[in-house]
Amino acid sequence: MRSYFDVDRQTYPTRVGPVALPILYYNAAAVFASFLVDIDKAQAVLPPELKAVPLRPGKGLVTVAFFEYVDTSVGPYNEMGVAVAAHPVKTKFRDTAAWHWGQSALPGMYVADLPVTTAAAHAAGHDCWGYPKIIVPIDFQLRDRDLECTVRSEDGKDLLCRLSGRVGWGVKMSAPNLMTYTLFKGQLLRTVINTRGRMRHGLGGDVSLHCDGGGNHPLSARLRDLGLHGATPLMVQTIQGMHAILPSGMPVR
Repeated sequence: MRSYFDVDRQTYPTRVGPVALPILYYNAAAVFASFLVDIDKAQAVLPPELKAVPLRPGKGLVTVAFFEYVDTSVGPYNEMGVAVAAHPVKTKFRDTAAWHWGQSALPGMYVADLPVTTAAAHAAGHDCWGYPKIIVPIDFQLRDRDLECTVRSEDGKDLLCRLSGRVGWGVKMSAPNLMTYTLFKGQLLRTVINTRGRMRHGLGGDVSLHCDGGGNHPLSARLRDLGLHGATPLMVQTIQGMHAILPSGMPVR
């Protein structure tokens, strides 16, 4: 019987050298803060190939996520992401649902921003999936229900955003797979990330997102345009000791 990380891998070229896919995450921690936003603001972030998923009348879903990758097949790094729940506009019926049955228990998320802290992570994400990555300082702190995660500008001077506070009451369940959408060389890709571990699903508590220190930086501006400055998330999911497998994306036909 194969172990979790015993998967077939292929080498792909990137600007900093070859990388083997899937990328393997042997030890990671993550925070997912999910916010309800006006559906028109969510749609404004998406390319024409995707449509925002309404979770309530007039409301879409945006997730702000932070990751601390302690041990991976491309080295340790931190990451932050801004993603909008969406589904493809022009696909066969079985692919138009927000949820891809049998592969992901969560809606697909279009990745609008994905800052990272290393050149290797930047090159792999950009050159293999088209993830919109930049290299900036990212701090990740998660202790039980208390968290403080920040992103700074490329020169480290400006605080682009900060997610901090104490997560509310919650329960632990198995971590769900994640599904992302990206545009890669003009082609819409779907990538299903297999995860393993125990994830805490909690209420927003007194967690809040602040993004007023980044001036006109695109990351801060996007968060403000979505109405997220000063907002408390609807739900916060946290996990430590997570395992994950990030395969190559599949074209959405």
